[in-house]
Amino acid sequence: MFIKNFFLAFLFSIYFFSNTSAEILSHKATYSLLIQNIKDGSFLEGGQGQTYFEIKKGCEGWNVREDYVLIYDLPNKKTSNSLSAYSTFENFAGTKHSFELNDDSQFSGKNAYEGYVEKNKSKIQGYLIKDNIKSLSFNKDLLFPVEHLRKIIQKAESGEKLYTQKVFFGNEDKEFVKTVSAFIGKKKQSTSQDFKFLSNSKVWPMKIAFYSQNSRKGDPDYEIKLDLDDKGIAHYYEVDYGDFEIKATLKSFERVKEEKCN
Repeated sequence: MFIKNFFLAFLFSIYFFSNTSAEILSHKATYSLLIQNIKDGSFLEGGQGQTYFEIKKGCEGWNVREDYVLIYDLPNKKTSNSLSAYSTFENFAGTKHSFELNDDSQFSGKNAYEGYVEKNKSKIQGYLIKDNIKSLSFNKDLLFPVEHLRKIIQKAESGEKLYTQKVFFGNEDKEFVKTVSAFIGKKKQSTSQDFKFLSNSKVWPMKIAFYSQNSRKGDPDYEIKLDLDDKGIAHYYEVDYGDFEIKATLKSFERVKEEKCN
């Protein structure tokens, strides 16, 4: 697909652990997307779209979903569409992670797969189901997104500014592992004044840089800038792909009722 499920790859990672002070809120949010800051030489002339994000606490873990549509403006008044639906589940222990992706892009065609990985004593192992079943195996020094964001939140709460770690993501079947560097700013007042629930929140401004696992260059594959509160809500975010940026503005926000569990 032309762009990655940037939001989910980051925010899927957030949930409540007993040794952090923040309990992540089950919620759904819609963001308006705008392509901006297009560099010279790019074939894009603009674009817009929308993404829907939902994170819900279940009885055994977190169910997360992101759907997006982007309409790219091309030369000679042409357009190109990109649609994506991505969902994941991760258990509370951070040992099991499943994922499913369905893409339909006029740039790169259709792409659909699902998979599952689990940590054992020495490895992270699982499978990918696409045209056939492919075994997956990774070193155990990788973190799942949930573990990774737990550590980022802990470091933000303790005032630390930088954290780098290799992380497994299921939203790219060509490259599941990224080296992720999180730069954490000083907590500040949110600018989301249009939503009463968010208006008095404090947020951490963050920049999250994603590098190919074996990258030798200094520039990341892409970066996400966002304002994140301690309930796991992104009040605003931008994705920088180098040739262009995508700005996401919160359009709607709603708390989600959680399941009743024994």
